[in-house]
Amino acid sequence: MDWPILIAILMFVGMIFLLLEIFVVPGFGPVGVLAIVFLGMGAYFAWIKLSMAWGIGVTMASILSVFISFIILKKTGAADRFILGERIKDKKSHETPHPSKHPNANPAVIPIGTAGIAISDLRPSGIGEFQGQRLNIIADGIYIKRNTPVKIVRIEGNRIFVEEKE
Repeated sequence: MDWPILIAILMFVGMIFLLLEIFVVPGFGPVGVLAIVFLGMGAYFAWIKLSMAWGIGVTMASILSVFISFIILKKTGAADRFILGERIKDKKSHETPHPSKHPNANPAVIPIGTAGIAISDLRPSGIGEFQGQRLNIIADGIYIKRNTPVKIVRIEGNRIFVEEKE
């Protein structure tokens, strides 16, 4: 087989793998690695087996094809899955509200010593139910199995520490 034909085939297969990686396969994985390998082999063989002009041409063609695929993604709207649509103004605009400000779980109104039950295993953190409210809790000490009665021993900021109820 002639080298220009082999290089064209390698570049074509590399672009197919690149398009599969972008449109079909989520994340970066083996398909993306194969795309890089085939495109790189095509450029390598163009530099080694042909001439510098071929090497430059194939390298530029592969770079250009990647940029064109990005432009196509943007124009067709397929890039919207990968690009954030809104502009984030500052860090505070997207912070999670403090648990004491959450309407369904207000640890500020649950006093220390309140008894409840561990809904999940606490290793050391998990979920507990106190006075009908589900709260994120932290075991103060050892591992606590779910459905074990617990009591609140201290609250530090938004962290609620519990121990097994005796």
